[in-house]
Amino acid sequence: MSDRGWRSRLHTLAPFAAGVVLLLLAAAAWKLGWFERLRDVDALAEELRQEGWKGALLCIAAQFVQVVIFMIPGEITQVAAGYVFGLWVGFFYSVVGIMAGSACAYGLGKALGRPTFLKIFGEEALQRMVAAVNSERGVWGLFLLFLAPGAPKDAMSYGSGLAGVGLGRFLLVSGLGRLPALFFSTLFGAQAFERDWRSLLWTALVAGAAGLAFWLVRRRIMPS
Repeated sequence: MSDRGWRSRLHTLAPFAAGVVLLLLAAAAWKLGWFERLRDVDALAEELRQEGWKGALLCIAAQFVQVVIFMIPGEITQVAAGYVFGLWVGFFYSVVGIMAGSACAYGLGKALGRPTFLKIFGEEALQRMVAAVNSERGVWGLFLLFLAPGAPKDAMSYGSGLAGVGLGRFLLVSGLGRLPALFFSTLFGAQAFERDWRSLLWTALVAGAAGLAFWLVRRRIMPS
């Protein structure tokens, strides 16, 4: 089979594979009775903590799937990790899952190729990464893209290989860029579990102020 042929087939099968993964996860959740237990979220969180390595693996898998199936908002799984496992343990599990998912998305992006990437994400997403990498700031520009609040980080993971970024450098840059938002999301979850609404409000204000400050600085050093 030609290079174009297997890429076309992979492009056709990718949505089907993603759907199968989601169905399998839903079936496992139903089999374990988690849907019924959602009525008592705190009890479910406690049970997941008691599961030991199984609960940890589930958390890591959720972060992995969220990156690879980029339609799932990352904040949901990250806040859930903090809610169930607390700030630092939830943060650690999230980092492991997200970095594994990012490496997988990077590889899939290279395998699918430029035409398929453009069909899914559009020309603008790829051009932003290429411009950042080829700018005077080099990988520092790509780091700022991953650091930016609200940036399509999962799409950028798929496109980084096409933009000419090596895997090791990509993992370092994307990992460091994701850390601040990931920390705040996990902290939100941990504070919500503790019902510490005052601290949660302050965290939201600090996160918002940090995002605004970043936006102002980025406009100054990387004008559009």
